[in-house]
Amino acid sequence: MLGGNVTKNIHQLIADLNAETPDQQEAAVKQLVALGASAIDYLIDAINDGDATTCINAIEALGQIGDARALGTLIIALQDSDHNVIIAAMNALRRIGDPLAVPSLINFLSADNVYLHFYATHALSQINHPQTIEALLNALHDPDPNVRHGSIVALGRLGDQRAIEPLMKCLTDIENKIRYSAAYALGDLTDKGDAHVIAALQLLLDDDDEHVRNAAQEAITKLT
Repeated sequence: MLGGNVTKNIHQLIADLNAETPDQQEAAVKQLVALGASAIDYLIDAINDGDATTCINAIEALGQIGDARALGTLIIALQDSDHNVIIAAMNALRRIGDPLAVPSLINFLSADNVYLHFYATHALSQINHPQTIEALLNALHDPDPNVRHGSIVALGRLGDQRAIEPLMKCLTDIENKIRYSAAYALGDLTDKGDAHVIAALQLLLDDDDEHVRNAAQEAITKLT
């Protein structure tokens, strides 16, 4: 059990998450992170009860602490109306790296907001777990091209070669951005000299879209 002075100090630090200047807010985050597990319940309460600034800074602290006890609260924070809160939660979930967050993050691959799509893709590409790979492979079949695109980018960054065959099928997708993102991902994932992949990429050198042709050529150069 925490002593009275420690509890009082934590309450003051929580209040300082909404201090007048960003420097004061950052200092409070650092001190709360240094307190580690003893600050988690207070930070969770701050997310549930605080204003947007307090919430964002509390989420940042929880992400840096990296304790999975915060997972449920952070996943719920993805439903916030403030995009900055959502992005902070995505970054925190990326740091914690628990695959339980993957389904909620995949939902954002269809977001119209480019920033939400970007940070969701970035978070997914950092949660290197078999469940993440499986979920992203399933998302390659989504009817929304934004979901397929984000999944391809994340799979390319994760580097799991189980994605190679599914990504090769994406080379014939009707959407230009799916074809060129799949080509780039295959260039990153595939072992040098893989004739099967190289042959598939060579078919794109005559693609109608310049970006697709360039991506295919870059991938082929990497692999030969």
